[in-house]
Amino acid sequence: MLYADKRALETNLKVSLLAIREKELNFYVSNCQSIGTQAAMLAGFAFAGLMQPLPPEPEVLRVLFLMSTVSALGLQLVTVVTTTLLSMLAPGLALRGPDGAMHAAVDGMIDEYRLGFYTFLFGLLFIHGAAIFFVWLAFPLMEAVVLTTCLMFSLFMMYRYIRKMFVTFALPKDTLDSGKFEGAEAVAAGMGSGVNDAGEISTISSLILQEQQLVGATALYHTKPPPVDPSMAVTGGGVVQGGAIVE
Repeated sequence: MLYADKRALETNLKVSLLAIREKELNFYVSNCQSIGTQAAMLAGFAFAGLMQPLPPEPEVLRVLFLMSTVSALGLQLVTVVTTTLLSMLAPGLALRGPDGAMHAAVDGMIDEYRLGFYTFLFGLLFIHGAAIFFVWLAFPLMEAVVLTTCLMFSLFMMYRYIRKMFVTFALPKDTLDSGKFEGAEAVAAGMGSGVNDAGEISTISSLILQEQQLVGATALYHTKPPPVDPSMAVTGGGVVQGGAIVE
């Protein structure tokens, strides 16, 4: 009975800790889906640009337009593929993986999410470049100057507002918090659990640390080969076990 109660305590604590990290997982999944949707729309715009009839001259502007359009299309498609795979594979690992898989899924998703975000921004930049080259190919000088000014102003405003949003909602690295308890946080969580006995506080803190350290065990599970029993060896005629050949 006491053994079952202890295992139930560990299970309930693990479920509570996983619920905290699940909020992080859902946050990044939602962001990936939003970026992927916008990237797919911009990739469609870039593909439509390749279908536009272009004058044969000047050749330099023609080549620059095609390079910018293809680069924008490629970057946005990379963003779509990256965010789609993240939205599928990371929750699958967290849901169906071994103990500690939730931490591996969230931590890995954070790194890959940055890559998808940066490719999205660079693709947006190349779309502006393609639009500028296109107006110089398709319109007279005066109209091309006016349209280029408008596009440069749009690019400047986009950069300004992106930078402003990053500054306004910046997360200081020294105060950045996550759903994973590390080091003294586990001890503090045990002390703040409402338990007064020092032994019980130590037990809760140890359980929290044990759960958080499972991510390292999960990484080793995927990289290290399974242990081999030295008493068993493979021969041409079968398996040698305990000195006898087992066919």
